[in-house]
Amino acid sequence: MLRIAWIVCAVLLSLGSAGIIAGIDHQPGSDARAELTWAADEAIEPGLIAAAGDLDRLSTEVDKLATLGTEALTSLVGRDLVALDTSIQNGQDLITRIEADTDALRTRLAELPAADAGAEGRLSGEARRRYAGLVGALDATAGLRDSWTKLTTGSVAAIKLTKLLALHDQQTADAARTGTKGDYAGALAKLALSDATIAQTKKLRDDLSATVDVTILTMWIDRNAAYDKALRSLYVAVRSSRGKATPAVKRAIAAQQAALAQLPPDTRGLVLIMADVAQGGLNQAVITIEVARKRLSDASAALSASPSPQPSAAANP
Repeated sequence: MLRIAWIVCAVLLSLGSAGIIAGIDHQPGSDARAELTWAADEAIEPGLIAAAGDLDRLSTEVDKLATLGTEALTSLVGRDLVALDTSIQNGQDLITRIEADTDALRTRLAELPAADAGAEGRLSGEARRRYAGLVGALDATAGLRDSWTKLTTGSVAAIKLTKLLALHDQQTADAARTGTKGDYAGALAKLALSDATIAQTKKLRDDLSATVDVTILTMWIDRNAAYDKALRSLYVAVRSSRGKATPAVKRAIAAQQAALAQLPPDTRGLVLIMADVAQGGLNQAVITIEVARKRLSDASAALSASPSPQPSAAANP
């Protein structure tokens, strides 16, 4: 009987020890003993709820940016330069607001108790997970401005090139028409305008060369500049000869014809190439925005229905 009594005592002691150990294992910061973190969780809960609402609004702003990116891409494909410029400007304004809202939310999160030293011991794992989710989601907006800037650079270059190409063709054609009427001084003055347009195109080419293959653009510039030069030499020779077919005039005519043969039939090919460059930047920007939108949307959905654990009834005296 004495031996049985000792066995019973040993069993009771082991059961008691197991309870003590279980109690020790449920430390603050573990959801198993919510009553130990309930007060701290309740204190941070309003801030987490407000931050989740702010994140949801930020997600909505990025949704709008994604729509603007799609509209810009559609406008570029359709060659609607006015609509493209409007979408780009609206996107720039919206990104400024997104950045301001992101910074403001990050500041508010840094002021919550979860950012303090020792939060792991005071807060439940669920509260800390929600806080970490909010902080991590804000990183999704980090690359938006860079992507939109690349979009803008490519699109603006395409718009400007389109205008310069059309303007140069018009100016040189106008100079040629003036020259056929015998007004060589007027033709030379109009060719000076063509020279200025070529200079602007060269500057744009130099700006693009760091990020875009400008081989075809350079070829276009060189051939058109060579034709303008040959046409100018012809008018100078004819004016100097007083309309006579001198050897200098004949050489100038041959040079002008050779330069003309080197010109592409029109500028549509170059415009399409530059539009493709701009469209590539747009595509990448749209992809980046979509990734950011998805991250924010997923984070907002996950955080909107994640209340901190409540203390169990058994824990109350």
